[in-house]
Amino acid sequence: MKAYLIDPFSECVTEVDYSGNYKDIYKLIKAELFDVVYINDKDCIYVDDEGLYKNNQAFFMIDGSHPLAGYGLVLGTDDEGASISPEASLQAIRDRVKFVEVDQRMFLE
Repeated sequence: MKAYLIDPFSECVTEVDYSGNYKDIYKLIKAELFDVVYINDKDCIYVDDEGLYKNNQAFFMIDGSHPLAGYGLVLGTDDEGASISPEASLQAIRDRVKFVEVDQRMFLE
């Protein structure tokens, strides 16, 4: 299924293929644990739950959110909570994402 990968290191958002297996989320966002941030009724971003504590991290924000650390994977959800392709278009997500510089010392101290 279609998903969007937010790469704050390269400062780009690209379409990727997601198998539907939740274990592949870990690979795509390069994380051992993930958390979910909902961005509308149907779409969410999977992010590294420990991202704030990793050195040399890159950050992004969506719609003025707090900074999110590391890669993000945008997926949609159906009425039962299962993953589906995002409702938002790739361009809509690109327009909403802002890549930001963050002083990580405030998280690591």
